[in-house]
Amino acid sequence: MGLIHVKKKEFDKKVHWHLEKKHESSCDHHSDESSSSSSSSSSSSSSSSSSSSSSSSSSSSHPWNPPGHQEHCIEDVLKAILHAQKKVKKEKECDTSCKESIQQLLGESKKPKKNTIPFILYCGDCEPFKATGVTTYSSYSKKEKFACITSFIFRIKAIENNCAVLELLKIKSEKEHSSDSKNCKSKDVCSPCCQIDGKDVDDLEKTGICITVDLSCFCAITCLPAVCLK
Repeated sequence: MGLIHVKKKEFDKKVHWHLEKKHESSCDHHSDESSSSSSSSSSSSSSSSSSSSSSSSSSSSHPWNPPGHQEHCIEDVLKAILHAQKKVKKEKECDTSCKESIQQLLGESKKPKKNTIPFILYCGDCEPFKATGVTTYSSYSKKEKFACITSFIFRIKAIENNCAVLELLKIKSEKEHSSDSKNCKSKDVCSPCCQIDGKDVDDLEKTGICITVDLSCFCAITCLPAVCLK
């Protein structure tokens, strides 16, 4: 029995020794794999860093990259040009503009003499807006007749919810009863310049004919110098 007990103890020691060796071998193998993985990761990181550096260097060699298409690119370019012009030289104000006409109207000393800023509107097709209105007049026969008035020049009467009430303006020399003319077309106003070019400023007058327009239909406005309309 004593001999069997001794043999069993020696067998247990050998098994224990083999298990320890196996465990150490496993740890060493795991350590090698970790080291290899770390080395690979380091190499990958180095490669990525190198690639990033190369990309950065490539992009820095081109200081300006043209931007892609933008919705307001023309507006942005014009703003940049205007800003540059202002930096180089103080821009002179326009002699005739809506801003100048408003200053004329509000900047008069004592009692203002001017009470209207006439203007021309432009439609979406860039053509000046021409309005036609109808009034009545008494003829020599004392009969009331219609009178057709065509004009490119307007006076603002009211604005509400993007709609405006405009009054047609005309030159005194224009005949109100153009329909009495044998050649009606020759009396028709064909353009803003045709209507007012060379005419006396004091001859511009109200017609009392008003129209209501949708302001979203227009793309531009030209203001005439401020005047006094009676």
